Amino acid sequence: MTEPDVPALPDDRLYAPMQDMWVRLEEGGLARVGATHPVAMHGQFMVFTPRAPGTEVDYDRSMGVMETAKTAVAVHAPLSCTIVEVNPKVVGDPAPIERDPYGEGWMYVVRPKDLAAERVHLLDAAAYAHWLAPRLAEKIAQSPFDETFAENLDVDPHRGY
Repeated sequence: MTEPDVPALPDDRLYAPMQDMWVRLEEGGLARVGATHPVAMHGQFMVFTPRAPGTEVDYDRSMGVMETAKTAVAVHAPLSCTIVEVNPKVVGDPAPIERDPYGEGWMYVVRPKDLAAERVHLLDAAAYAHWLAPRLAEKIAQSPFDETFAENLDVDPHRGY
C-alpha cells in the first residue's frame, strides 16, 4: 500500500504531532496556535470551549475542549504557555477550524514559557508530513467500507453497515 498524499502544509510554522496542533512563532515572543488538518477533517464540531486568556497551561495539558454530538475532545497544549488571546471567531462557531485550520481557524495566541527546551517536541513541515503519512494510511486502511459495500445498495445508512 502506498502512503497517502499529505496536504500541503504551511512551512512557516512548527507542528506538534502528538497533540495535532501547529505553532507559528510571532513577534514579541508570542506564538499563534491552531489545530492541524487531521483534527479539522474529523468535522462536525459543535462547540469549542477554550480556557480563558491569562490561564497558564503546561505542555500536553488541556487548553480547552472541542465537542461533537457524541464526544468531547481535549485540546492539548503543544508547549507550556500562558494563553494571551482566544480567536473569537471560533468560540461561538468552530466551523472555521474545520474549513481553514491554518488560516482563520487559528485558536490561540500564547506566550511560550520554555520554547528552547520544548522545541524538541515540534517538527517542521517536511518532518511532520513524513511523520503523518503512515498514520493517514493506517486510518484509510481502517475504513469500514470494503469492495462489497458499493455493490450492496440495500444498506440502510441509518442502521450502519
